[in-house]
Amino acid sequence: MTEGIHLISNGKQSLEQFVSVAKAVSPYVNYIHIREKHRTDDELIKWIDELVKNGISKDQLVINERVALAVQTGVKGVQLTDHSEGVSSVRTKYPNLLIGRSVHSIEEAQHAANGGVDYVIFGHIFETNSKPGLAPRGLKQLEQLTESISTPVIAIGGITPERVESVMTHGARGVAVMSGLIDSEKPIEEAKHYLGGVRHGYSC
Repeated sequence: MTEGIHLISNGKQSLEQFVSVAKAVSPYVNYIHIREKHRTDDELIKWIDELVKNGISKDQLVINERVALAVQTGVKGVQLTDHSEGVSSVRTKYPNLLIGRSVHSIEEAQHAANGGVDYVIFGHIFETNSKPGLAPRGLKQLEQLTESISTPVIAIGGITPERVESVMTHGARGVAVMSGLIDSEKPIEEAKHYLGGVRHGYSC
């Protein structure tokens, strides 16, 4: 299952901070993404080791972009971008690897879907501090994209618990969250709120 809640690291928090949040919310999220572009492979291996030591299964872990490292460490999946190896190439080499693709247009989403991707992450849907000055794509574009492919679409960008239902009713099958959980003073409560929104969205 690729749907539900995807927690994504923001590249700013320390290992200790991320492990603390990830451990707390892991019962309520489906996947935990290690998105640390500036870190070395050795550093990322340490991150994976610490997460596993704290009770998080490798089946819940996804590494951003680094396909070889994902395979080497035995985590569940890899999140590809437009700078990564192509979806179809990765799928051919590693048929059992969970593959996600970050997309910003219908064309990118369709190309990824045709390549055999398991899910796409699309955004940013709402205004967010992580994308200052960039206009959000909005719910209409989200709906158009979800109607263009059968692959599950995960919405990202400015998604609070209160906005989960709206993205779900516009075709998303889950949400990706960064600051909403990482920066929260009460991450467990927030994770429960996100989960409630997702479950309600499924029932609509």
